[in-house]
Amino acid sequence: MKIAVACAAVTLGAASAVGLAQAAAQKPDGFDTKAQYAILLDSGADLVLYEKNADTRMIPASMSKLMTLALVFRELKTGRLKLDDSFIVSEHAWRTGGAPSGTAAMFAPLGDPIPIGDLIQGVTVQSGNDATIILAEGIAGTEEAFVKMMNDYAKELGMTQSTFVNTNGLPAEGHLTSARDLAILAKHLIEVYPEYYHYFGQKEFRYRDKFTFRNRNPLVWADIGVDGLKTGHLKESGYGLVASAQRGDQRLILVVNGLESPEDRESESRRMLEWGYKSFKPFRLFDADEKVSDALVWGGEKHYVPLVATATSISCCRRAPRVRCPPRSPMT
Repeated sequence: MKIAVACAAVTLGAASAVGLAQAAAQKPDGFDTKAQYAILLDSGADLVLYEKNADTRMIPASMSKLMTLALVFRELKTGRLKLDDSFIVSEHAWRTGGAPSGTAAMFAPLGDPIPIGDLIQGVTVQSGNDATIILAEGIAGTEEAFVKMMNDYAKELGMTQSTFVNTNGLPAEGHLTSARDLAILAKHLIEVYPEYYHYFGQKEFRYRDKFTFRNRNPLVWADIGVDGLKTGHLKESGYGLVASAQRGDQRLILVVNGLESPEDRESESRRMLEWGYKSFKPFRLFDADEKVSDALVWGGEKHYVPLVATATSISCCRRAPRVRCPPRSPMT
């Protein structure tokens, strides 16, 4: 188990998985979680606040669907797809993930055209296994071809511990990821596809005037700032959750997995988020394009050149009396 040192800051992204692993120190205050795997990070500061077995490969169950949706959102954002485009329900999708499968499904009828907007809600609210396969086949022709796209995209994002075998996280040998990889993915979804992120916080989805699905993420129903993302559960993996919460200017991203019950999943997730908000606060260092200082140049046309922040710089400090955070260099 690791916990962040006050005033540290790193970058979370395709080239920063190693940096994240090094950005934490041993916990000083005894905080722990029942989860077998966990990570908590401040998204704006790109800082890991707590981690436990965050790089150990684990079974993600339905949290895998976040990778499927990342590809769907990419297709929508590029304009290759539109929300009112429809995909046909194949027998494979219907039988493997639909009503005959006995698993979580949106019960899309065999042979029917289903709008992409409905399929997205079928995934984010109902966790429909049929919905992910329908989306995959509609985009790539086959689920297998889409899974290759998932793995390629995961590599682009720096998800070094992830291997996807299907689109939905149903039991499959070798279908594995890590808590850190899921945190990287969640941050990517929030920051790159903000126009579609609201689907994760949608509480209900009325489908075909026959079904009313309720979001399976218990924290979106709680008044604690959680606005996404996805639950997961298999007998082999235990109970897991990828969640994100916004309070004021501070957004936290949480991943837990390997819990013994849905009650543990909810209570541990709540406790970790509350600990994060109570223990750390964001601290704005520089705004984008803000001049920080001047640098002396030898032999140049000018004696001094300005040092300018290339992006808004935010650090994250432990909440403690009389603690001041020294500014870091905008060049790092």
